[in-house]
Amino acid sequence: MQCECNGQQQLSTSAHNVFSLNRNAADQCPPCFDCHLAIYPCINFGNCSDISGRCDCPIGFGLNNCSQPLCGGLATPTRHARLPDQAKCDCLPGWTGVHCNVCETDRACDSLVPGGQNGTCYNSMHPVKNNHVLCDVTNKAIVDTLKGKKPQLTLNCDKESSVCEFQFWAAEVESFYCKMQECSFTQEHTPTLNITTFECPHMQCRCFPERLLCESNGLDFTEWFNDAQEGPNGPGTFTCEESITDTNVHRTCRFSEPHMNEVISQFFGDPYIKLECPKAGECMHYTQIPGYTRPEFNSNFSPMLIALMSVSGFGLVVVVVGSLVWLQRKADASHAGYLHIVSDDPQSEAPCEEMMSDHVPCTIQFRNLSYAIDTNRLQKMVVLEEVQGVVRPGQVMAIMGGSGAGKTTLLDILARKNKSGMVSGEILINGRFMDNDDYKSIIGYVDQEDTLMDTLTVYESILYSALLRLPESMTYDAKIKRVEETMLELDILAIANRRIGSAGKRGLSGGEKRRVSIACELVTSPSILFLDEPTSGLDTYNAYNVIESLVSLARDYQRTVIFTIHQPRSNIYALFDQLVLLAKGRVVYSGSAQEAVIDHFVHLGFECPLGYNIADYLVDLTMHVGGKNEQEDSDTATEVSRPPDSPTSPDHSEQMYTSVQTSPAHSHGRHRSTIRALQETLLFSRKSRSDAGSPCLLSVSLTMLPDISNWTALSIQRWFKSVFVNRNQRSNVSMRSTQQRQRASWWIQFKILSGRSFKNLYRNPDLLRTHYIISVVIALICGFLFWKIDNTLAGFQNRLGVMFFICAVFGFGCLSSMQIFAAERLIFVRERANRYYSPITYFIPKILFDMLPLRVLPPLILGLICYHMIGLRPDTFLLLRFLLVLVLFNLTAAAACLAISIIFKDVAVASLIATLVMLFEMLFGGLLLNKSSIPPAFQWMQRISFFNYAFEALVVNEVNGLSLLEEKFGLKIDVPGSVILQAFGLDALGYWEDVKLLGIMCMVFIGIAFIWLQLFVRERR
Repeated sequence: MQCECNGQQQLSTSAHNVFSLNRNAADQCPPCFDCHLAIYPCINFGNCSDISGRCDCPIGFGLNNCSQPLCGGLATPTRHARLPDQAKCDCLPGWTGVHCNVCETDRACDSLVPGGQNGTCYNSMHPVKNNHVLCDVTNKAIVDTLKGKKPQLTLNCDKESSVCEFQFWAAEVESFYCKMQECSFTQEHTPTLNITTFECPHMQCRCFPERLLCESNGLDFTEWFNDAQEGPNGPGTFTCEESITDTNVHRTCRFSEPHMNEVISQFFGDPYIKLECPKAGECMHYTQIPGYTRPEFNSNFSPMLIALMSVSGFGLVVVVVGSLVWLQRKADASHAGYLHIVSDDPQSEAPCEEMMSDHVPCTIQFRNLSYAIDTNRLQKMVVLEEVQGVVRPGQVMAIMGGSGAGKTTLLDILARKNKSGMVSGEILINGRFMDNDDYKSIIGYVDQEDTLMDTLTVYESILYSALLRLPESMTYDAKIKRVEETMLELDILAIANRRIGSAGKRGLSGGEKRRVSIACELVTSPSILFLDEPTSGLDTYNAYNVIESLVSLARDYQRTVIFTIHQPRSNIYALFDQLVLLAKGRVVYSGSAQEAVIDHFVHLGFECPLGYNIADYLVDLTMHVGGKNEQEDSDTATEVSRPPDSPTSPDHSEQMYTSVQTSPAHSHGRHRSTIRALQETLLFSRKSRSDAGSPCLLSVSLTMLPDISNWTALSIQRWFKSVFVNRNQRSNVSMRSTQQRQRASWWIQFKILSGRSFKNLYRNPDLLRTHYIISVVIALICGFLFWKIDNTLAGFQNRLGVMFFICAVFGFGCLSSMQIFAAERLIFVRERANRYYSPITYFIPKILFDMLPLRVLPPLILGLICYHMIGLRPDTFLLLRFLLVLVLFNLTAAAACLAISIIFKDVAVASLIATLVMLFEMLFGGLLLNKSSIPPAFQWMQRISFFNYAFEALVVNEVNGLSLLEEKFGLKIDVPGSVILQAFGLDALGYWEDVKLLGIMCMVFIGIAFIWLQLFVRERR
């Protein structure tokens, strides 16, 4: 019996079974196909049409219910379904796959793109719009189970709708199919692999009725596929690794879904479905290929745009320079008159008085101090030997002696400075030993050489010392009050607003700088203050004022003051309480500086004549004893010398003096030598106790003075026992002093040092202005030399040249950053030794105020001016990427130069090393030497070249996606920029990798610079 359907199209719009059948056979014929009926579902997730009652099928499937694959190819206008008796589809040339959806050649895609030409078959797992993939299932257990029926999987992903569909086939007969939604597509690139991942959180699968896995009389997974809870409902993940060989593309993939993995594991023993996907393709126009950018020609450049960008660069310079000038004038105006005085508010004075009075007086005792340095492997030179002494609170101790006696060495050891030699002995504070941190928190040290920042004023120099070193609990007004009091004590209030100055800039005199250096230490009112030649460079009046202020500090506030001094005036010597007299590293005298020292040397037979400065006499005595007279002429020595124990009468002395006056035969030089010898005979002759009027000439040997070490030791012991130091003072001196001397926090230090660095920058703007001017000039030169370069190969050469030249300009310009730290190395070392701040709080402001104005703004200025003048691609995003690379490169080069300047102390050596580093960085930068031709032994130099990464990033940013035209034989050959990049050994996809490596190298150089600064840049004497 034959059944026919009439009026199918009209009747199928009803949801009911409305068919016109032959009335006689109406109860025997099945209804005609209508997808609205439950017995005619749409296979492969086809959509049921409300108009025709047929299924709208996915690509590659046909018939009413989408159950049959279509043959031919995607480019075929009308595709026919595979006949039931056909084992596989016959695909047209250029197409392959179970349903001929996968392209193989570019020509096969021409009819699918606008214009019918330049079609491209893009072979990738990662979809651009809609791709098709053919895979072979490689699970061994599945292959063995199917017994010769080849298992395959076809995949189609639509990126716009985020939907992927796949079908499982056995011998090209469909078994089940799945649909995944809300898929995300990612791709990772390595030098050898492309890793593509599809992640789809939602998934549904259906089984083809009465086929493999869904047979009613066999293995039937129909209910499991339809189960929304326990069935394969997602998430589903496709992961593929693509590797390219010389002949083909190898793709190893896997599909994973939790419930499906469980079934695979139970039945076949594998964790997921394993796939090999040899065929993947998607038709598109060549301009749609990822990474392709249609080239922009220079004719599109607007002169107005070029002018605006140039004006922007100039404007940036004007704004920055103008701001600096305004800040400088404002600062000068604020310091035009006398600095503001804090009111005499008791609340502001209280913390200051507490700072001056609430402390533990410190008695310092040193004994058996010796110091030796290695001259070679076998010998040591003794600089100090068995030095002893005591000084109490309220006293000042002067260390005197001739040149080379060891005064500064003894002071350094007492202050516990880092010494290069071997130190022995002990230093006790109030009878007990203190560790270095506690000890240095209660002392101050003033060097003989002034180390002050030339751009700061006197007031600012002392104020920064106070802000950094006085207790954080002390109010700001109290600290300012203390600064003013210190300046008043040292009589420098009148020059408070004058800048320190330098050799090339007018500033303070040497004596004024000396007083400022002392004020920087006095402002903290240390319990123990050490000074190396505090009167050096001062006139007699100011020298007396300085020593008097030190004596007042010691006596009024129970401070302990120790200093070296060279032949002071008698009125200055009269202020001393204690004296240590050295000669050739040994103690000649240690004790009271007044009557006791006179009595001691009278007791030894050496009496200072009336009217003779006792300080000069003692120093001259040590010099005479030290053997200075050994250099006198032999004739003169013969004329005046006598055995040490042979008496010399006054008449004989008078006779010698008379003969010198009257003898015309003596030359002028002999006359002076004889006078000096006679004077030394009269002054430094040891007088016999039995005949005080009969002097005997002192021998040139130091041993002529009696050994006073026993006397000194006994005196020190008696003296120290007289000092009352109770147990509480001994135990609390460290704690209380440390609490008082607790310096500012890191944040406060950072803010103060940042302000100081900024003042130093805008008060000395020569380097800043020069960098900006050079950036503008270089930008204009490059703009005119490379004006509007074209898209030919010659234009490509010009692009490489200008980018390499810009890198070279900034690379060598960063050599100026070496002077940033070299000029302040000594200041940093001294301030660190005196516990002004931590290295980290000094280092960060230095980095910020060098990097931001000198290393960030100049590249921006140059780039904004020259980018469009040169004719680089007029894209805002590409311009920003261009500027980013310039800034990162400049920062990295500056960090490298800064690290070199910190590592090498000598500026000339550091400059030479930095220049060589820049040259080798350029050599391996990618232009002078082709990357592919570098010998393997030198490949590592390319990997550490920041020139290489910056140059590659700049070139890739400009050339990748740009088509260059080369005219040969009358034809214009379109050469993709990526091909030329490859010829130069440049990675067309390496921009962000280069940017990342530049940032890493910058941080590494900064880290090396700081670590070296922290560990090795220390004071060592």
